[in-house]
Amino acid sequence: MKRVLGVTLGLCAAGMLTDATAASVGGFVGTDAGVYYQTTRAANGSAVRYGLTGLGLFSRQVVVAGEAAYLQDFATTAPGTFGSLTPYYGAGVTAGLELGASNAFTVYPHGLLGLRYNTATPLSFFGEVNAGVRARLGSASSFGFGAGARIGLNYNLGN
Repeated sequence: MKRVLGVTLGLCAAGMLTDATAASVGGFVGTDAGVYYQTTRAANGSAVRYGLTGLGLFSRQVVVAGEAAYLQDFATTAPGTFGSLTPYYGAGVTAGLELGASNAFTVYPHGLLGLRYNTATPLSFFGEVNAGVRARLGSASSFGFGAGARIGLNYNLGN
């Protein structure tokens, strides 16, 4: 668990040291809800996203967590292969506090797949699914599989 967390945070830190060419902000809702800041490198289609999540919509808990994720567009052989849709994949880690029926600290390293719909600049929409291992330490400790989905809006700050 520590190794996965370390690798993910290392990738995110490396993303901060790169020559990011664009920044964006956005929000999302799904199995959780939140806001994020994202840096993007136009040269290779990669991005690093830092988010603040909350709500815990389907867990009957109040959740406050931070998220870091590395995202990469799938390589396509021809521009416009998917029209205005851009598929991507990535890895991330979410860590935070759950308050409610049980109080716990959670860590959720996960992989993700997403699809971004590029509308008129500077807006885009996205849908994303994620899955990984969820560790919960607290009054109701557990270790198991976790999954989620979200839809969101992205606003490019460069335009």
